[in-house]
Amino acid sequence: MEVRLNREEIEARVDELRAEHPGREEFLAAIRAFSETLHPQARKILGKVLLDRKPETGGFDVITDRLERGGWMKRTMRKIEDSERKHRP
Repeated sequence: MEVRLNREEIEARVDELRAEHPGREEFLAAIRAFSETLHPQARKILGKVLLDRKPETGGFDVITDRLERGGWMKRTMRKIEDSERKHRP
């Protein structure tokens, strides 16, 4: 039986699947399985929902966040400066 859902319901289900399946491949498999239960019109909506989602960066979120805030760069530069001070005559 094919399920008819509106955009809000599909968005909510995609968010649930993302939370349940943190790995990329597992999430994609879950989305494929979900799409097979949908009515063709709902599948089109699912495609649009997926295209409209913010791109995921995987495990680089922490690094990106630190770079954007400048913390990583400041700590790295401080370590370099400290190292240079130790080696000065």
